[in-house]
Amino acid sequence: MITPMIKYSFLIYHKEYLQFLEELQKLGMLHIIQKTKEVNEQIKHSLHEISELNKTIKFLEKRNNTENPVDYHVDGFAVLENIKKLTEEIALIEQEQIELKKDIQKTTPFGDFSRETKEKFEKLNIQFRFFSCTEKRFKEDWKTDYYLEIISQSRGSIYFVILQQGNEQITIDAEAIKLPEETLSKLENKYQANTNRLEEINKTLDEIAINYKQVLLQTRKQVQEKTDYNLAINQTEKQAEEKIMLIEGWIPEEKKDELEEFLKNQTVVYVSAKPTSDDKVPILLKNNKLAKLFEPIGKLFALPAYVELDLTAFFAPFFMLFFGLCVGDSGYGLVLLIGTLIYRRKAKPDLKPILTLAAWLGGATVLLGMLTGTFFGLSLGELDLFSSYKKYFLQPIVMFYLAIAVGMVQIIFGMGLKAANQIKQRGFKYGLSTIGWILLILTLGLFVGGEKAGLNLGALSIVKTMLYVLSFGLIFLFNNPDKNIFANLGLGVYESYNMLTGIFGDMLSYIRLFALGISGSILGLVFNSIAIPFLSIKYFGWIPFLLLLIVGHGLNIFLSSLSGIVHPMRLTFVEFYKNAGFNGGGKEYKPFSKNN
Repeated sequence: MITPMIKYSFLIYHKEYLQFLEELQKLGMLHIIQKTKEVNEQIKHSLHEISELNKTIKFLEKRNNTENPVDYHVDGFAVLENIKKLTEEIALIEQEQIELKKDIQKTTPFGDFSRETKEKFEKLNIQFRFFSCTEKRFKEDWKTDYYLEIISQSRGSIYFVILQQGNEQITIDAEAIKLPEETLSKLENKYQANTNRLEEINKTLDEIAINYKQVLLQTRKQVQEKTDYNLAINQTEKQAEEKIMLIEGWIPEEKKDELEEFLKNQTVVYVSAKPTSDDKVPILLKNNKLAKLFEPIGKLFALPAYVELDLTAFFAPFFMLFFGLCVGDSGYGLVLLIGTLIYRRKAKPDLKPILTLAAWLGGATVLLGMLTGTFFGLSLGELDLFSSYKKYFLQPIVMFYLAIAVGMVQIIFGMGLKAANQIKQRGFKYGLSTIGWILLILTLGLFVGGEKAGLNLGALSIVKTMLYVLSFGLIFLFNNPDKNIFANLGLGVYESYNMLTGIFGDMLSYIRLFALGISGSILGLVFNSIAIPFLSIKYFGWIPFLLLLIVGHGLNIFLSSLSGIVHPMRLTFVEFYKNAGFNGGGKEYKPFSKNN
């Protein structure tokens, strides 16, 4: 659900304003309303510093996870500048190493030519010309035509040098090679020196990651607090010839008493008000423990607008169900469940919610895998131990219809939420058209589906007619309550076409749940089929057998889990959100505080 918010406007005498802001920041409760997007140079500089600190901290986190913090009084910006110089030096050395490697590869076939020797010959108007060609293209006549000496042969190529006298023309079918000025030994020494320097720099950076990452985190916190403070000043309006300062913001309704208790000790005039339809209210989600795990998934798309329903708790059960259907193997589910629960015990606090979510998804996979009787690619119904339960395991065709049925349930559920949202935002009559569609779909499902199933519903023909009339009446007469009846009839026909084709297309999208589940099961079966024959090899056959199973099923778990995340997200953000009438666009609640 979305936490209710209250808007507060504060009027403060200009001499007491900065002190009030400091106290307000310590309180850490007010989300300041942004009235201007223009910022001064000081704020721009601070934002640039935060960006640089963020990049550097991420860079250090990738290098080393262990920490041994040292004195926090070390200047964080000095550490940042040192890291910047070291990384710039790395970039320059790595670029130089690329060029050196090319020069070494070019020079190696010719060996270590002395520069002094070349200069002596140049004084005599004799130039060293270096060439290479394939063995097939090399002609022995060249040896008689020119002062030619073969230096080396490698991989079907011949490398040779010709002494060119004055302006002598050399016309041979070979590639001329221009060697670098430095000798091979100097190039190799330089390359090795650079390699040693890179090792030194990387060692230094690893030590910085261990000793000074916390210093950078603390520096970032201080700069962020200072920036937030300056941004708050930037959003302040000056009133009464700049004698009075006005600042406005939002707080969660549940913190109203705490804020007003704080304001009793402040010389400030304030006014509170509930949000209006024109206000851009920040969003703070408040869900139970299970639904809260799915909030990061919902945020990937968008936060809801303040006037909308928070759909997190509504899509969470479907998401688990869809993941289980996509993976579809109880053995894979056990690996995810047990693996994440074990890793969770030693994981960092910010990673634990993600691992808990993965454990829930693994549990859902175990249950869905039991429905089909699939365990690491094995069909349990085909084993003697479970043969008596074979009739209870769902067959592929049943899973196909189940995927469509589950999709239809989510679509109808989404439409129900859309109707509730319309009623909440605009009034009861605005939700009647959507209710009409829900009623029509359920009526068609009951009577058409019932007749297909062989049920005798003839006695309910009057009820059927009444339901059809009622649903069509709601659809066509309340399509847009603000327009007249004739406009509604026309809009109803147009919307009906879009709705019917849309629902049919959405329903077909859920077939992917069945397709992904069955493909994962088949792939698991294939890995088993490849691995089992190795057991016939005496003594050592179990080694390739286990390797194939571990690698094959490990790859399948990864691919199935990836599909189990991507495709349920697609079904949630496209089909479910569309039918639920979700618009989104909410801005996250970020209080002005010292604890960023």
